Amino acid sequence: MGACTTTTKIFLMIISFVFWGAAVALCFISAWVFKTYNDFGHLTESTLILLPASIVLGIGIFMFIVGLLGFIAVCKEHKLLLSIFFCLILVIFLGEVVAGSLGYVYRKDVEKTVSDGLTDALKNYNDTNKAGQIDYLQKELHCCGVHNASDWTMYPFSKMAVPTSCCNLTQVYNTTTCNTQIGSKDIYNEGCLDVLEHKFIVNLIYIASTTISFAVIQILGLISACILICRTHEVKYDRLENAQRNGLRV
Repeated sequence: MGACTTTTKIFLMIISFVFWGAAVALCFISAWVFKTYNDFGHLTESTLILLPASIVLGIGIFMFIVGLLGFIAVCKEHKLLLSIFFCLILVIFLGEVVAGSLGYVYRKDVEKTVSDGLTDALKNYNDTNKAGQIDYLQKELHCCGVHNASDWTMYPFSKMAVPTSCCNLTQVYNTTTCNTQIGSKDIYNEGCLDVLEHKFIVNLIYIASTTISFAVIQILGLISACILICRTHEVKYDRLENAQRNGLRV
């Protein structure tokens, strides 16, 4: 076995381990998104918030299987399995390109969906379910209203006042002593839409950086898989020629 083949096998094994690590990380991230943003998802009428988490979970499971297949293919130097491994890496790579493109194209739709969902929640705050959801959102994100706290004055909750979930507990000991009037220093004034957009942008930066790094590894993996597929064929051919030179019947 040549040095090139050995190096290629080692690199593909490393890629298989990377796939396993990425699979575990993706499953963890999707579980975290479900836990953290489940209540936020109820504020919108579409599934644009939690649908990506479901896709990420599916990709994580798929990548674990791909990593396992790649590890077996490399250890056995099985040409068919290596070819399947190559095709699966290519599919994942193309899927990442498509997902990134769709995310960029529909980014405004997500923003509008969240904005409409928050506005609807404020309008229907007298509904117990809507009230619980918007209260949870404002407490967790330390925000108030859609764009700012004054949004509450446009809806039939209480003129010039906001819910106690807008109270800044770093300024007051508890909600009973909180001044919920618009303009009070006891409440959050930043709108929830701006906070959510900031969180999404920060998360997108991390996701984009990770995806680009992973794409580079995938491209190297595709090249390595091609080399090993070709070398596997060459090794068998060399063995055949050696047998003929030694006078053996084949």
